[in-house]
Amino acid sequence: MTVAGHSLGGYVALLAATGTDRIACVLAIDVKGDWTEADAELADRSRDATQRMEPERTTLVDRLARTLPPVAPDELELIAERSLEPVEGGWRFRWDRRALATEPVDPFVFLHDVTCPVQVMAGAESDVMPPEAARTFANAIPGATLELLDGIGHHVELEAPDPVAGAIRQLAGPK
Repeated sequence: MTVAGHSLGGYVALLAATGTDRIACVLAIDVKGDWTEADAELADRSRDATQRMEPERTTLVDRLARTLPPVAPDELELIAERSLEPVEGGWRFRWDRRALATEPVDPFVFLHDVTCPVQVMAGAESDVMPPEAARTFANAIPGATLELLDGIGHHVELEAPDPVAGAIRQLAGPK
């Protein structure tokens, strides 16, 4: 099975690949490969965070749109459907900010144990996995390849869906 994951999902896919031979290959897309002071500050702010509720769904859709690269209205609505949930009195994001309240981690601790083929894909303009971090991350995985996409930021799957789909097809191979 081919597994693709973006950001934390890419990291989880790599970790899963160390524990099973069912994963034949991994496409790790714009995975964070370091722990910075800014990360520590975000973790501190998130520790006691509460999930904010808004009475109007459009308020959260607008907030979501500001965090993403420009997407078509129908794509934004699809993302909103997956990201927002109704609650008593309004709407909130489905994720809990307290999940960001992690302790510092060594993102390289298990990468040498990944034995399946891995392609690391990153946006060359990403603030999460800049090119040098992407090279360091890919070099930590035995045999991994790296593809940097010019002009693309962190949301690679939204900004460059065709190269992502092509990489998945190539990794999955002919059926």
